[in-house]
Amino acid sequence: MFHALVGAVPPPPFHLAYILKFQSLVDNKFIFVYVWAVMGDIMTGFVKSLTHKSTNSTKGLNGLFKHAALMLLILTLYPVLDLLEWDAMADTFLSFYILFYVVSIVENLGQMGIPVPAWVKRYLYKLSDEYNEQGPKGGK
Repeated sequence: MFHALVGAVPPPPFHLAYILKFQSLVDNKFIFVYVWAVMGDIMTGFVKSLTHKSTNSTKGLNGLFKHAALMLLILTLYPVLDLLEWDAMADTFLSFYILFYVVSIVENLGQMGIPVPAWVKRYLYKLSDEYNEQGPKGGK
């Protein structure tokens, strides 16, 4: 038994294991898709504001801060979940955020006048007839 313990390598300290997991995010496909979904949402939101002549620096900065805070949270939390061997939960968690960003991108494209299939419009409130009749604040 002593000989088996002599050759054993102790696990790295948590902070070093975290740094290794954080570095490995560069090769993670979910993170790659997530980052591009965020960038796509930012770009389509900005172009939408230009097409509607409603570009507002305060609103834009608030949106950028929200995106940055969420990205910081995800990029910090994902390696921790991976270290705890909850990588399936981390992937599921990230998949929902990717889905929400894709929905936002489609809404932005639809509001810019780019054709969106009718079956998609039925499920997106901002592209529905009810939203268009009431306006974004719920009143005419």
